[in-house]
Amino acid sequence: MISTTPTPKHSTKPIVTLTLNPALDVSTTAEVIEPWRKIRCEDPDTFPGGGGVNVARVVHELGGRALAVVALGGHVGSLHADSLRQLDVPFRRVGIRACTRQSFAVTERSTSQQYRFVQGGARLTRGEWNRCLDETIDAADGAASVVASSSLPPGVPDDAFARLAGRLGDIGVPLIVDTSGRALLSSLRSPVMLVKPSVNELQSAVGRELSDVSAYERAVRELLASGRCQIIVVSLGPLGALVVQRDCPAFVVHAPAVQVVGTSGAGDSMVAAMALELSRGQSLVDAATMGVAAGTAAVLAAGTALCQRHQVLNLLARTTVSYL
Repeated sequence: MISTTPTPKHSTKPIVTLTLNPALDVSTTAEVIEPWRKIRCEDPDTFPGGGGVNVARVVHELGGRALAVVALGGHVGSLHADSLRQLDVPFRRVGIRACTRQSFAVTERSTSQQYRFVQGGARLTRGEWNRCLDETIDAADGAASVVASSSLPPGVPDDAFARLAGRLGDIGVPLIVDTSGRALLSSLRSPVMLVKPSVNELQSAVGRELSDVSAYERAVRELLASGRCQIIVVSLGPLGALVVQRDCPAFVVHAPAVQVVGTSGAGDSMVAAMALELSRGQSLVDAATMGVAAGTAAVLAAGTALCQRHQVLNLLARTTVSYL
């Protein structure tokens, strides 16, 4: 069971994030998206993206301290770093030879639908991804937690986050992981504090389709029983999140209903708010409630923008919890 002993509300310990597969996120709007025609777009917005980078941005937005460790290469990597500086988000750049990827999102104004185009990640050499882990361990000295969030790019082994978990355990810093596929399975078998899969990722992890929240809970219990992870938070999209901690009652955090503008960064916002509240000594229930409020606030933002603090606090009062 995670500790619920109160600590100062505004902990000075930073949250360190690791992003092995960042992206420079470009978003714009167009009236109609049709094949074979030139699509006239508005001036684009550009933000530094990738799971751990987004987590660091949200922690910063919510009044916490964050330090992002990011693998960046080429001219796009330099633009990414410049964007982080403009947002006043502290970071450590680990240089790589390959060029950092870009992602592109277009919202069709006539339908409010969003189209997202994501490039494959830059290949990392063994030396490069090992330097990323080393830099994260160095940055984690005195940190509240580390959040490793992103898919694994080419060249990085499936157990990279599991290796990180073992090394962080040696210095007493908990690890939160948000990833997918074989990297997710490896993390579940490792001494990770918290893992956040989606429903689809949970179904892939257990190898079967799941019909409802009760089935999700049974599947999560199976994964907890066979692994070393302590907490699994399943993102339920607009319904909120299922939270299951080893040897504790499960509960669902119900998201308030809102008009969805975009979906980019909702999961990252949830993870960031949870990590921040846990670092402040809040209970798992309170942390998950804040996390769902932040994830909901993120879908109110257009393009690749993330949640805003005032919206998170407004939604928090409408975010409820029920036990299974």
